[in-house]
Amino acid sequence: MVTNPRRQKGYTLIEIMVVIAVIALIAAVAAASISQTLNRRYANEAERLTIWLNQLADFAVLQGAAFGVLSDTNKKTKKITQLNAVIYYRNQWVKVSFPEPYTLGEGANLVWLLDETDEDPLFYQQEALPSKEEIEQGEVPSKKDQDDFLQPSLAFLPDGYAVPEAKIDLSYRDYEISYSYYWDSEDLLIKMERQKK
Repeated sequence: MVTNPRRQKGYTLIEIMVVIAVIALIAAVAAASISQTLNRRYANEAERLTIWLNQLADFAVLQGAAFGVLSDTNKKTKKITQLNAVIYYRNQWVKVSFPEPYTLGEGANLVWLLDETDEDPLFYQQEALPSKEEIEQGEVPSKKDQDDFLQPSLAFLPDGYAVPEAKIDLSYRDYEISYSYYWDSEDLLIKMERQKK
């Protein structure tokens, strides 16, 4: 059999269309996979916040001391970036290193839904009295202004309750599901609900 030497080498239109269709299919599967990964990441972060808050509630009961949630806010964007644990110790709120602060993920927006009618602080605070050694050495600390004290947005009490019974909303930019947290006074823990925006 003799082959035609004039036959052109290259791809037919059908071959090119098949390759384009396969590439489009792979891209669609990859996009869906990335979207599912992001959705799982947001759900995991929301669940981690529930665990962190309930851990503070458990610490309050186990240690017999009030634990609070203190928010760090970005000064430029005015958005909450991190939640810190504080304990009520010697008549004032003090930051603690355990549990570690809860850092919000990129694109997260956390909002406290508090009853603004009661503007009294959760606990009245006063400067801790100086110790005998501080007095003898002349190292008496200067008086703090009431604005200098830490003021948590939420406190878990040793008797198993939370004050105020506030609601927290967590949402993410470019994600259609948001999360609401509330105190369940029957089960004495923070519960989370998912909802569509």
